[in-house]
Amino acid sequence: MNTLFQNAQLSIEELPSVAGVEWQGLNQAYLRVDLIGLWLFRLGVLGVFLAYTFFVEGFPPVVRWSIAGLWVFLLLLTTVLRYLGFRIKGYAVRQHDLMYRRGLLFRSVTVVPFTRIQHSEVEQGVIERQFGLSSLSVFTAGGSQSDLVIPGLKREDAERIRNFLSQKVAADEEE
Repeated sequence: MNTLFQNAQLSIEELPSVAGVEWQGLNQAYLRVDLIGLWLFRLGVLGVFLAYTFFVEGFPPVVRWSIAGLWVFLLLLTTVLRYLGFRIKGYAVRQHDLMYRRGLLFRSVTVVPFTRIQHSEVEQGVIERQFGLSSLSVFTAGGSQSDLVIPGLKREDAERIRNFLSQKVAADEEE
């Protein structure tokens, strides 16, 4: 019998609490970036739909404007939901992991331990660049897509976190 292997059970009370985490909110400008992207896409789709229906013979105007009105209503509803959900989004860099919280109706907290991180990237979209913002993507073993994306970070902050993660990953590899 091998006596070296131990795997003691822990009680729930012994586990660290997430309640004490001090969440860092996303940069306020990210809300504008998110809403600009939302409106550009949705209004573009609406414009294509309206143009198409004007050239289709026999398309009833009542149907055209009903669909357009519904689309605008959904755009406004989505805008309100994004605004309310923005306040919940946040991240935390802790001693052993990186956390990201999101979700208005369905809350989600993603935790990525430093020991699982393969690499990280700082990315900037066209609209993000105009506001000086970036997204931090964190990749873990076994996947080709990022396991965690934290949007709405100032470029300097995203670079600082990425450099910190790189140092942690390198230190773990040396051990």
